[in-house]
Amino acid sequence: MAQKRILVIGGTGAQGFAVVKALVEAKDPFIVRVLSRNPDSEGVRETFKNYPQVELVKGSFMDFDSVERALQDCYGVFVNTDGFTVNEPDELWAGVRIFEIANTIPTLRHFVYSSIDYYLRLTNFDHKFAAHHTNGKGRVHTYLDGMTSPAHPDSKLVWSVLITGPYNEDLIGGPYVPHIAADGTRVFRFPLGDGYIPFMTLQDCGAFALHMFQNREEWSGKTLLATSHFSTGKEIAETLSRVAGVKARYENITVQEWVDTLPYADAPVSSMYPDGITVGQNFSMWWPGFANSILKNEGTRDLAEMKRINPNLQSLEDWIRESKWDGTARQVLKGFKDGGITAEMQQPKAE
Repeated sequence: MAQKRILVIGGTGAQGFAVVKALVEAKDPFIVRVLSRNPDSEGVRETFKNYPQVELVKGSFMDFDSVERALQDCYGVFVNTDGFTVNEPDELWAGVRIFEIANTIPTLRHFVYSSIDYYLRLTNFDHKFAAHHTNGKGRVHTYLDGMTSPAHPDSKLVWSVLITGPYNEDLIGGPYVPHIAADGTRVFRFPLGDGYIPFMTLQDCGAFALHMFQNREEWSGKTLLATSHFSTGKEIAETLSRVAGVKARYENITVQEWVDTLPYADAPVSSMYPDGITVGQNFSMWWPGFANSILKNEGTRDLAEMKRINPNLQSLEDWIRESKWDGTARQVLKGFKDGGITAEMQQPKAE
């Protein structure tokens, strides 16, 4: 049987690259094509140096002509638009328009959209939960819910949605990096209370996407509400201390206190819109969702089901051991690197 080709939109970013790896390293690998604004850049070439079989094509998810060209001869597409580059209206329009274009491609059979929990809808549209990077994707998910997705016959395009969560890797380089006290203690100062975060490792994200492409009929018109593990602030600190042998503790703080210690709080949340809301403003509407456990309203992220789909599901302990994380910051997210936010700049300020 001929190999199937998958276009990965967002394939140069952390999540997208994990999906690329899963697809090309599968027992029955896919041919993978990646859309990149700068496919010949040193950074992109370095990212894919161990995957010479990946097809790198020039384009952007907001350049719909380039998307249409990249979709030619593809069986499937994984769509992960970047809400930290564009704003909410752009991300909504991109998701809808790419799906419309996908329906015109004769070879395309599976459209997989990467989304996040739709906070506004889960809270009856309470503006206190209007985090921009979640709700643009959530609106696209709602749009897809209204589209038909027949599993049969095989000649029709179907859609699936993969809802992810905060990356474990955000603990290394992102909004969950701990402060390191003078005595070396890793201090996780979160406005989380006793709430939990439904974390997702990048490795698991790739595995879930692969599963959906391998099981088109099972996931036609369906959403996979995925996670790797649930962790409270206290559990994060205790697990890091036990596994890495470093001192660590959790401190519950207010959202404003968290913003005040975030070094890049005043940076725009969308790099293309410098006059838009800031990172601090955006995440002030993100944290309360965890502290108030609003995700419980959405349904259960079933760990037993996650392990059925992905037998190698990573627990927090698994991930700490495999990543060799010791609580120090490292550069992980492409958006931070592109924006000039170094690992040192991601370390929270002193209290």
